[in-house]
Amino acid sequence: MEQPDLATIVGALRAALENHSDAAFVLDLDDRLVYGNAALRDALGVSETEIAQLDVDSPVRTNDHEFARLQRERARSGVATSYRGEGTRNDGSSFVTDVSLSPIRIDDSVAGVLGIARDVTAEAERASESRESEKLLRFAGRLARFGGWSVDAQSRRVDMTHDTRRIFGLPGLPDITELAWGLHPPTEFERFAAALERCLTDGVPFDLESVMVTTSGAEIWVRTIGEAERSSDGTIIRAHGAVWDISDQVAARRRETELEERLAATLNTISDGIAFLDLDWRITFVNPPAVRMFGRPEEELVGHVAWDLFPAALKSGFYSAFVEALATLEKSNYRGFYGETGRWFDVTAYPTPTGLAIYLRDVTAEEAARVEAEKAQERIAQQAALLDIANDAIIVRDLDGRIEYWNRAAEQIYGWSAEEVLGRKASEFMYEQSDGFDAATAEVLRQGVYAVELEQRHRSGRRIIADCRWQLVRDESGQPRSIMAVNSDITEYRREQELSARAQRLESLGTLAGGIAHDLNNVLTPILMSVQLLEHDEADSDRRELLEAIETAVKRGAEMVRQVLSFARGVEGRRIAVDLDRLLDDLVAFAKEALPSSISLEVDRPARFGGAVGDPTQMLQVLINLVSNARDAMPAGGTLRVNARVLDIIGPYATVSHDVPTGTYAVISVEDSGTGMPADIAQKIFEPFFTTKEHGRGTGLGLATSLAIARSHGGFMQLSTEEGRGTRFDLGLPMATTGAAESNQADDETAFSHGNGEVVLVVDDELAILQVCRQTLEAHGYRTLGASNGSEAIRVIEDGATRVDLLLTDMMMPVMDGAETSAYVEEHHPDIPIIAASGLTAHANVTDAVGMGISRFLPKPYTARVLLQAVHDTLAEHRERMRRHGPETEARK
Repeated sequence: MEQPDLATIVGALRAALENHSDAAFVLDLDDRLVYGNAALRDALGVSETEIAQLDVDSPVRTNDHEFARLQRERARSGVATSYRGEGTRNDGSSFVTDVSLSPIRIDDSVAGVLGIARDVTAEAERASESRESEKLLRFAGRLARFGGWSVDAQSRRVDMTHDTRRIFGLPGLPDITELAWGLHPPTEFERFAAALERCLTDGVPFDLESVMVTTSGAEIWVRTIGEAERSSDGTIIRAHGAVWDISDQVAARRRETELEERLAATLNTISDGIAFLDLDWRITFVNPPAVRMFGRPEEELVGHVAWDLFPAALKSGFYSAFVEALATLEKSNYRGFYGETGRWFDVTAYPTPTGLAIYLRDVTAEEAARVEAEKAQERIAQQAALLDIANDAIIVRDLDGRIEYWNRAAEQIYGWSAEEVLGRKASEFMYEQSDGFDAATAEVLRQGVYAVELEQRHRSGRRIIADCRWQLVRDESGQPRSIMAVNSDITEYRREQELSARAQRLESLGTLAGGIAHDLNNVLTPILMSVQLLEHDEADSDRRELLEAIETAVKRGAEMVRQVLSFARGVEGRRIAVDLDRLLDDLVAFAKEALPSSISLEVDRPARFGGAVGDPTQMLQVLINLVSNARDAMPAGGTLRVNARVLDIIGPYATVSHDVPTGTYAVISVEDSGTGMPADIAQKIFEPFFTTKEHGRGTGLGLATSLAIARSHGGFMQLSTEEGRGTRFDLGLPMATTGAAESNQADDETAFSHGNGEVVLVVDDELAILQVCRQTLEAHGYRTLGASNGSEAIRVIEDGATRVDLLLTDMMMPVMDGAETSAYVEEHHPDIPIIAASGLTAHANVTDAVGMGISRFLPKPYTARVLLQAVHDTLAEHRERMRRHGPETEARK
């Protein structure tokens, strides 16, 4: 029988591959295309006739032509090969193909190359039928057990290629028809004959797997595919196709089935969960433990997309682990809590050719144990670190007093490191005198526990007050072994207690001083006004001189009251124009008298300094305090320098008191050559009650009061000091501007203001003040009415017997005070102007007076001139408003 050639094999392959979804082609030994199936022709856009005219490199659209050419040469040399190629389609899109090249053998010689190109870009082409066909074609491509066949439609003559005959052990006879039909056992003959007959008569192609028997009697499994070949008129002339020995595949499938069955049996018996997912995330298998873990019946799991069943997992680490396993083809693990089940799972995803194998373990109990272990470990760590993280000093010493343990807080509180104190006796470095320590040690040895406050020492020598709680530690036999001390530094707490007590005493003093000042001012007011009335009409010069002395004494008493209030309650002093040159003269005079002969005084001041605004007494108080401190800082003598200058601040200027605003300031410096101060002392020097002087020699209020006075004047204080090299304090005061302050010469005017019969209602609960005010006003052209409280005053106004032109009221009165009275008059009688007076302070009720219609405020004691001027100016202003705006506007104000 004539051996088949390449064309015959191509004809057989055409029957098998023409309509295959993958591109298939055959190359001859000259690397020419001799066949391309419909998929290849469609991809290239050529007809069946045109494809044979193409150069093989022309249709190849791979990115690496040289690599593809080498693979084809390898196949022509007889070695089956496969590779994955990347390229670009005609439309410019990218594609990836798996190409298999198999040598076609005739009589053990390579006659050509069969190529299969599978587009693996789209996952849809991974359907089961395509994958199975691909396996079959790859197997056929190896041609180890592959052959062609044909059956004539008229004669039913069977013809086979050399490879087919070799598969079945058929001899090289020209006609093997009878032998060929005998290869089919009775159980398979009818099925195969029926399929072949339908192909020969109706053109129905077929693809069968069946058992056949070789001439040696061996049973083999073969796959036979066939299709009809027609003449030009459409008549079926024969059926041809290919046959494969698939015994190995069948055996492998059987083994695989058996393995799957054994695997399934095994997986169903283990206690951990197993699940398989395909590449579309569908669950293909779950064992009973997995069913229990998922909490759903098996039928609700298998065949369903995992993320449809468990949507919350899409946003968890489980999904990320699965994606990572597929992307890297490496196993991936994740342990996490899944809220829908309320359980912890440890999941390992293993990539497989068909998807993922998922190994699940319910580790809820493990996690609970782990959390508990971590908590226990944390508790142990906390207990182990407790001694170091405590704010209290924890010290363990043996019965001889030698330090065995010294925690970090002890290092911070006492200043010694653990390395420096271990093995040393506590009494040697923690106590100046060990009496208290020895007594406390004896008590703890006797009682087992003991609590006491002890005075101890810091490394720097600073005194520490410690709240000590000591515990006797015993060994296993119950004998005393050591003493554990827990010491709290309460130095600052005790200091704050002391400061609080002092502040309470000062507050009480302020309250007492305020009450005394109010009463004294009410006493001084009628005296001062009476003296001025008598002085005004007195012609005898001796008597006038006596009255002037009394007036001076009263004013001095009033000034003393203001100073008491300024110190005890922080009440502002006067704000008048201050001659700084005179202030410096007073300071220098004080310094010359206060400084001992061992301290020399140097003064550097301008010829004409100018003026500031404020209270000259308070200013001098600050400067005298600075000079006194400088004197105390030079016990062995030295130099005190007083310097005065003008400072223009045009940018940010920070001081110990605050950030100073821009402006022109008079700066007076007091500098000594004394001991100076270290940085830690300088930071506290302005704190109330802080002093470096010995007990009983300083209150700690001097610099704090000085700083408060400087701030209240809109000025500042600055400190420059260096330990061992002296100290300098700068007092800065705003320079005076025209009209910035009340003149202190007002009381020197000789003229009194007079009225024109206007009616003034005087309201005061102090009868002496009420009488002298009325006498003073009536002596200078006014008519007066009187009331002892606000309620009486309102009845007088609303009685209407006498029209009231002005109300002069005290602020602090029984029944109805000045604030209530002013508010009522403002609301119901807005045409009556109001002057308020108080014996407490010139500024205490200014805020309360806002909105009450009060025109002026008089501090007690006030002089007759001040009273008359205030009444005159208030009435004049009221008349001017009436003239400009009329009574209706005045009533609405």
